[in-house]
Amino acid sequence: MIDYKKLKKILAENKSFLLSTHVNPDADAIGSEIAIYNILNQLGKEVRIINHSALPYNLQFLDPENKIEKYEKDKHYDLFDNSDVIVALDFNKADRLISMQEPFEKSTTLKICIDHHQDAGNAFDHHFVGTDYSATGHIIYEFIKQTNIAELNSEIANPLYAAIMTDTGSFRFERANSELHRIIADLLEYDVDPVKIYGEIYDENKLNKLKIFGRALSSLKLIGNGKISYM
Repeated sequence: MIDYKKLKKILAENKSFLLSTHVNPDADAIGSEIAIYNILNQLGKEVRIINHSALPYNLQFLDPENKIEKYEKDKHYDLFDNSDVIVALDFNKADRLISMQEPFEKSTTLKICIDHHQDAGNAFDHHFVGTDYSATGHIIYEFIKQTNIAELNSEIANPLYAAIMTDTGSFRFERANSELHRIIADLLEYDVDPVKIYGEIYDENKLNKLKIFGRALSSLKLIGNGKISYM
């Protein structure tokens, strides 16, 4: 069980927060960052989002105000010590921070992990991890509902929908059960447009990506009487 009361206490009692996620972030990673940012913004906190990787072009719609910053050592290194809390979202091992691993590990700032993956590392002071959840965004939704930490609104619901939708394979994976669909139904009440979100994430492809995908498909080979394919 995740101790949501402890998580609420940490967010409520501290003033400044640094949020980050793993290298090559997906929609669960980015959506979770934006959702937590907006929760903390409602609480009147100071928040920065700093990532090793640039924001992927197909996820830029989740950050319309350009709150996510790409890590620059000269600009951001000291923030790891000057923030009250570092929040790691959708990852549980420090090496997934790549260029930010050193300042993260050297920092004596309180470090918390909010994640749904197995085998959490020991780089954190507190773990808020649930491997039974479909996505980190799923955990954040439950956190809001169980603690009333913030008002669920469009700015939080949209990134949470994107997070859950992508990490469930557009609701085709095993964890897309009736409970999860009820959560999605609730999120849809907050001006969430599933068609727009799916289109932004999966249908906005750059020409070079399509060309590489075409080359990969054209190299497809079958062996083992057609039972094995590779490309």
